[in-house]
Amino acid sequence: MYSLRLFLFLAAFLAFQRVVAQVETVDFPLLEEAQFFAQLPTSIPNSGKIKALYAQGNSAEAHRELAAYFKEKAKSRFYFNWENVPTRLQEYQQLYPNAAKNHLKDADSHTELYDADTPWKLPFINKKGKQVSPYEIRHLFRQHKSGDFAFSYFLSDKKELLPYFTNQARSLNQAFQNDKVELIADGNGAYESFRGGNRMENWVLTHHLFLASLEYTDADQITLLRTFLHHAEVLYQTNQEFQFGNHQTKGMVALAVIAMMYPEFEASKKYYDFAIANLGKHLELEVNSDGFQFERSFHYHVGDIDNYFRVFKLAQITGNPIPEAWEGKLRGMFEAMTAIALPNKLAPVIQDDTDNPMATVNQMDEVMALGYALFPDPVFGYFASTNPSEEYYWLLSQTDLAKLRSKSETKPTQKSTALESTGYYVFREGWKEKDQYMLISTGVSKEKPDHQHGDVLGFQLFANGDMLVPNYQVRYPVPEFPFFKNSWVKNVALVDSIPQGQKWTGNQGGSGFGKFGKLPQAKVLLWEPKGKIQALKGSHDGYQEIGVSYERSIFFISGDFWLVRDRFSSDKKHTYYQNFQGNYSLEEGPIVARSSNADASGLDILQLGAQVTGANTTGMNGKNRVTFHSEPSNAMEFVTVLRPYDSYQDRTSLEGFKEKIQLGDWEAFRENLDMNGINFTADYILRKGDLLFLLGMKGIQSESLTLKSSNPVDVQVSLATSGMELKSFEPGPVLLESTSGSITLTSTPTQINHEK
Repeated sequence: MYSLRLFLFLAAFLAFQRVVAQVETVDFPLLEEAQFFAQLPTSIPNSGKIKALYAQGNSAEAHRELAAYFKEKAKSRFYFNWENVPTRLQEYQQLYPNAAKNHLKDADSHTELYDADTPWKLPFINKKGKQVSPYEIRHLFRQHKSGDFAFSYFLSDKKELLPYFTNQARSLNQAFQNDKVELIADGNGAYESFRGGNRMENWVLTHHLFLASLEYTDADQITLLRTFLHHAEVLYQTNQEFQFGNHQTKGMVALAVIAMMYPEFEASKKYYDFAIANLGKHLELEVNSDGFQFERSFHYHVGDIDNYFRVFKLAQITGNPIPEAWEGKLRGMFEAMTAIALPNKLAPVIQDDTDNPMATVNQMDEVMALGYALFPDPVFGYFASTNPSEEYYWLLSQTDLAKLRSKSETKPTQKSTALESTGYYVFREGWKEKDQYMLISTGVSKEKPDHQHGDVLGFQLFANGDMLVPNYQVRYPVPEFPFFKNSWVKNVALVDSIPQGQKWTGNQGGSGFGKFGKLPQAKVLLWEPKGKIQALKGSHDGYQEIGVSYERSIFFISGDFWLVRDRFSSDKKHTYYQNFQGNYSLEEGPIVARSSNADASGLDILQLGAQVTGANTTGMNGKNRVTFHSEPSNAMEFVTVLRPYDSYQDRTSLEGFKEKIQLGDWEAFRENLDMNGINFTADYILRKGDLLFLLGMKGIQSESLTLKSSNPVDVQVSLATSGMELKSFEPGPVLLESTSGSITLTSTPTQINHEK
């Protein structure tokens, strides 16, 4: 029996090894040119003549006939007609005056590193005499700069870049034939779905631009045709198993695009049907019901919009069928963008955002231009740029561009809202540029949480036109990437200096990317997005293994400030921390931190509790923070006000701060407030006129009324002549005892009559 099991194991292992080897090279060879011509399908007019020409040794004429056919077809099978490239380039230069300079800079940055006939397998030395890193070779595989070759060819008269491009394609083909490319199994595969898909996306664009040049030879065009079809077969064969994430998605986009470009080849229908089915599954499983991409990152959400847009748009152009469900899903992805947008039409930084390291906001007008081009919704128009980005310009027709330039705009009306499936909750005052806004992150992706940061129950705060409590973009290959992905650069509460992200692992290829093997799981206990006082309560299990329970409550006093309460409890003593990003000075010892902007507006962070024993400011890469902390104890409660102010005169007064706290038009009291013959008892009491917020209410007492709670509860009180209205901010019903019986409070206001 043992021998049989060993035999079966060895057989399975060897079979697996053969499959891996075949997937990489053996099963999917690039046909030699003679084989390719011999197998031309009859769906190509004059294919018999073209085959005969090649077989007779007249390869030049065979090239000419076949290239001419597909060059004509390319006019109606891509986002733009190559015949219009000269005219569009004129407009392009007018719209983007720096385009020529930028394209030339990027083209040079590539050609200065790599010969046209470059190696495609590590290790090797680049033209500057340096070892090429895994990160660098991955970008070589993606061929991001190939479009720059074409633009520089036309705009800067860099004629040498056309043969450079075609020779680099030949170089890859030859390396593939010689088994001298990085394998998928090694972690840096040249034909891995994301890298191969990106390369095809870039080479297909470059090919269609160069079709406008008479110097783009027939033989070059056939080389690229063979290359496209070969990549399609590899992408098809190596993606038979569904894999979560944008890597497979990018490969399927390339597969669908190639299939739509070359329907004459019998395999193209197979490619298209497979790509659409696979992408449909990604849409179904990876775009949450609230419209946001499952990896919860703005960067990857926009990346998938780009992916699905490319296929959806080209299918419209070429008349290929797209499932009905796509339209609703794709529209929902743009709607999700409007839900998290900042009041100034920018977007927050969430999870792995990689375009502009250390930036605290994201541009969204360019991607919303794609949304408006597909769905001319005036709300999308409000966010969309009049002109798309330089990249997206080439994905839009002249009709699309005209639509953008005459777009209708309607300012959104939604205020506080949530993407509950994704785990983003937004407190929003309104849509004026200086209105207050906070985004809270509560979730971790169930599938492939690779791009998640240590920011569970963390938040970002925007007011007065600035991101006052920010999050930061990151980039994979920089040394500080793991640090900027974790909790010391987030607005979270911590225990014993232990960040949320644990069990860090780099990726197989060693490109710099890494992920946490362990992150907290959060529960949203309460979400109340309406009214003058709004609330979110949540907990996470990040410190359960060391015996600490944790809960965060955030209350938004709309248009005024936020109140944040962090509660810890444990059977053992621990040190607790509360972290806020920004450049702060410490005022009144560890009690108040203050930041000030260029226009003298700013933010005050005020500790109301007595348990805070210290604070310090520190940072990295010019990104600083203030951290409040406790002495070692079994329990800790931070009660913190975050109050934006408009000007120097509007700053929070620190005079007599320990006795009385004035927060603009609000007053804050500790433990007791006597008002109009009523005594309110709570941990903290906030008051503005007849509106009160009782944080940790214990009782309300007057001559005609007694209300008591066995446990402190959070309650809003609205006073009136005939009585008061009470609203609970607890997850479930709250039972208050009174002399006349019990009263149950919920999030629906309860009227209690008495004499004021």
